[in-house]
Amino acid sequence: MIVAMADVRSRELGAYLRARRDRLSPADVGLPDGGGRRRVKGLRREEVAVLANVGSSWYTWLEQGRDVRPSVEVLAAIADALRLSSSERRHLFLLGGHPDAEPPSNCEGTSGRVQTLLDSLSPHPAVVMNPWFEPLAYNAPFRFMIDDLEALPPADRNCAYLHFTHPDWIAAHSDHEQECAAVVAKLRAYHGESVTDPAWAPLLARLREESPLFVRLWEQADVSTEPGRVKRIRSRHVGSLSVRAITLLLEENPRTRVVVYQPADRTTQERLEELAHRIARGTIDGPARVRHLLAAT
Repeated sequence: MIVAMADVRSRELGAYLRARRDRLSPADVGLPDGGGRRRVKGLRREEVAVLANVGSSWYTWLEQGRDVRPSVEVLAAIADALRLSSSERRHLFLLGGHPDAEPPSNCEGTSGRVQTLLDSLSPHPAVVMNPWFEPLAYNAPFRFMIDDLEALPPADRNCAYLHFTHPDWIAAHSDHEQECAAVVAKLRAYHGESVTDPAWAPLLARLREESPLFVRLWEQADVSTEPGRVKRIRSRHVGSLSVRAITLLLEENPRTRVVVYQPADRTTQERLEELAHRIARGTIDGPARVRHLLAAT
């Protein structure tokens, strides 16, 4: 079965390369067109090989679907030679057996639409987070769900880090260790999806250095996303909240998640509505206007 799947992926990779090569003309990549003597549509295999600095025979084998196991560096060179877009590059690396080699593009191009979506979900707290639990964008109810996220130093606005180190975030969860265990289990799952990404090392090192609880939970190696679990949070502004986190993926960036906190009971719904009203009236601590971080990523 493993061999069969590898064969399918190799064939798909070859077909994809041929299709991308066919759409390019020599002029697109700065090569002479040779007048009327060309017999092939698009670029020749030899031309792609030269542009990518790989052997012509080897590149031919790749297009033929042979199991030649291209490296990350070679795929990157071929992607450059074929003028692939960000989405096309990710697809190439996936077919080449390196799904984590090309980091996804950020959400800067869709930040306005994403922020509008988050704001429309009020009074329900909503946030866009990457696999490292960094909030890339959020609405006002999320900002003030516990206290004021923007009152914290930017370097500390990582939701995993805050769970383990910040006194207000620790006190906000009556079942603090259970909540931290759920956070670590998610981190483990996301880490497995992109284990080679260099962004993991500084986050994990900081958590290990500052939290013995994190070290203990991480070493347990639990992995889970546990959808639908009720989170009990104490908000400084409106009191106790019971919410369920619903997680969605953004099509533009599948490794970026939209997390929406839905009320688990009527009391929580009323308190979230009160929170949103107080933010709108400007009677809550700090400025009522929420800022998002997408432009900084």
